[in-house]
Amino acid sequence: MRLTGSRLGVLLGLLVGVALGGILLTLRWGMDLEDIWARGSRPIRVLDRSPGTQDPARPASTSGLLDPDPYLADEEDLYRQRSNAIVRATRQVAPAVVSINVVQQQAVRDPGMDLMERLGFIPGRQYYRSIRNIGSGVIVSADGLVVTNYHVIADAVQVIVTLSDGSQYQARLVDTVERYDLAIVQIQGHDLPHARLAANDDLQIGEWAIAIGSPFGYLLADTQPTVTVGVISAVNRDIRRSEGDRDYLGMIQTDAAINPGNSGGPLVNTAGEVVGINTFIFSGTGGSVGIGFAVPVARVRTVIEEVRQYGHYREFYLGFTLHKLSPGLVQSLGLDDPLGFVVTRVWNGSAAWKAGIRPEDILREINGQPLDSADTITRLVYEANVGDQLPFKAERGGRVWYGEIVIEEAR
Repeated sequence: MRLTGSRLGVLLGLLVGVALGGILLTLRWGMDLEDIWARGSRPIRVLDRSPGTQDPARPASTSGLLDPDPYLADEEDLYRQRSNAIVRATRQVAPAVVSINVVQQQAVRDPGMDLMERLGFIPGRQYYRSIRNIGSGVIVSADGLVVTNYHVIADAVQVIVTLSDGSQYQARLVDTVERYDLAIVQIQGHDLPHARLAANDDLQIGEWAIAIGSPFGYLLADTQPTVTVGVISAVNRDIRRSEGDRDYLGMIQTDAAINPGNSGGPLVNTAGEVVGINTFIFSGTGGSVGIGFAVPVARVRTVIEEVRQYGHYREFYLGFTLHKLSPGLVQSLGLDDPLGFVVTRVWNGSAAWKAGIRPEDILREINGQPLDSADTITRLVYEANVGDQLPFKAERGGRVWYGEIVIEEAR
């Protein structure tokens, strides 16, 4: 059959196309195709599969089966990366975090009953009403010792502790330390989940802080605690409250959200250690604005050790009263140094009396701290414990002398 010019052109075109396609396919078969990654696919490498060779990036198979997909392994790595230090710390501590539900007795006045009492129709008496309060706590021993805040269980007539697995226990109040806003309660149990207290207070500003608590108590059917994360914002914060309220000294500040009901729950580091007990927040709305405070773990350890050894926390008093030196006092007493406090009263038999301190002595230093303000003395007393020895520097009749106060339990 004779080919026309047009048919010959088509045939030549087909032959050229087939030849070019073969050349391109040969080139593409041997090239590194990692540029496909840029188009959204995973990288592929075409390697020499001649006998006796293997991909150096993958271990040799010993099962005789096909090697597993390396990208499934990547997904496993990704899952392990999600289980970061915060997740691991939460898993360690969360089972030991409890919800505390309290029934408290609050004194009330009834105007109608007051009138009846004044008229003599009924005898005078105090009336109370029951109110409910919720908070959090953390189990710190396998036998059920629980730490929480004093303000959570103050004036409680009933304390119910609920674990994360839903089990409930009637708790017994062991002791409270109002100065530190801490309380210890006991539940009856064995091998209970418990958290580990940090061995020291070497917190770093900016390190992760994990606040764990049960802020909703019975309001949620789920008894699992909630977790918020922030950083350690500051340490050794002193918060002076209004007149008549408790002062908080040397507190940990964190921006991890601490919500109502979180009081008494643990503040945790990424090693899964309790570094503080969440206590209160600054807020204009009642919710967290990133300014929360926790009692440092050193105080928690001290209270627990006292309870373990003595059955209660041993309170003390130094046994003297002081008045800051004023310019008038400095002049009238003929003193050269205006720094210090004058002793105005000493109780016979107290720790101060036994240390030799007497009225009209001038105290210049205690425990190496110059007594420059009332805040310095407040901090010294706040951080002291029974058994501590406080060296001091004093002046009497123009003569400097030194002594030591040995703190004793108040009787």
